[in-house]
Amino acid sequence: MGPRDMLQAIREYPAACARLETAQRELNQAQKALEKSELECQRLSGDYSEARRRANFSEKKSAALQAALDAYCPKLSSLAEMIRFYETVSPSLDPQGFTLFRAAKKMTGIDLYSYFAYEDSRGLFEQMDGRQLLRWLTAARFGAVDWDVVTGTCYEEAILREVDTSTPEYVAFEEKLYRKVLERMGFGDLLAPEETVKFQEKGVVQTEKKRTELRLYSPLYGELFEEEYSNPQLLTGYDLTGYQDAIRQGIEDERLPDEEERGLMTYFDGDKSVDEKVISVQMDVEEVLGSLYAVAVCQIRDGLSSGELEELKEYCVSQYADGWGESYEQRSRKTEDGELYVSFWKPDGFYICTKEELETAKAHVRPRPQRGEDSR
Repeated sequence: MGPRDMLQAIREYPAACARLETAQRELNQAQKALEKSELECQRLSGDYSEARRRANFSEKKSAALQAALDAYCPKLSSLAEMIRFYETVSPSLDPQGFTLFRAAKKMTGIDLYSYFAYEDSRGLFEQMDGRQLLRWLTAARFGAVDWDVVTGTCYEEAILREVDTSTPEYVAFEEKLYRKVLERMGFGDLLAPEETVKFQEKGVVQTEKKRTELRLYSPLYGELFEEEYSNPQLLTGYDLTGYQDAIRQGIEDERLPDEEERGLMTYFDGDKSVDEKVISVQMDVEEVLGSLYAVAVCQIRDGLSSGELEELKEYCVSQYADGWGESYEQRSRKTEDGELYVSFWKPDGFYICTKEELETAKAHVRPRPQRGEDSR
């Protein structure tokens, strides 16, 4: 090293010492931070272990309580029992009832906010809890809504009526709803099997699939002759609501002795599984959202697959078009307004669907309030 390099090193020595001291201080700070982090990690590890022990204990306690409920409590088999159980646990698990509302919304497919567009635009639903929203949803589902034009506007506001909770259809809906809610809450093991019932036959306890009711809806068409030889007045489902008694009496008049037990299923010759599952099909009419519909009331021993349901629908349509329905539409029904002929089938625009399918379709387009030879 020459004299020049030595002089340069001497000049840079103080700055190098300062940098070294700075680096040493930063290293010491980093070491202290590392020691602090290690202590914090040890503390968190201890907290995690404690939390894990508590979680394991809670899991074991929950399992023990579940086992105790299974051992000492009967399975929830009735609607009243399911409601009572839900009301017991809901203050902790569903305090505002939104689990109940969301389950009902999923079941019905009804968008509450588009169905009641005027109320939604006013912010009516914003402060409601799940139970309050459920009341509006069930009113829409079961047609317990009247509509009134808002003065000075083209909008309609909804006026809710009380839903008839005594009908078999509503009871079935509510039973399915509470079953789904309790399953979602984790209490599925406490529910009695939905599909089985017990009965005694010749002193022996037998088990069979639980009977349920399936209702298939289709449009009605009418012709009213006010005077003999006059041109008929064509009637739609809405127009026919005032003639329910006459139409229903006609259905009763058409019933043959052989149909007492199985109704239209007496003549079914299709798939064996459908024949075994569908106990009976009886005809009726029902008013839905201001229109009268034909209803095939089907007693089902077990759930139908999609293919079996389609075959049942096709069979009903064949009866409406060529069998029972052809006989029915050829006979007039006397009314105060004249002779009424009712058809359960037309070649154009005809459909047949479940109540859920019907309500779902109507929820997307809300209706405005208005006022041959028997081949069986």
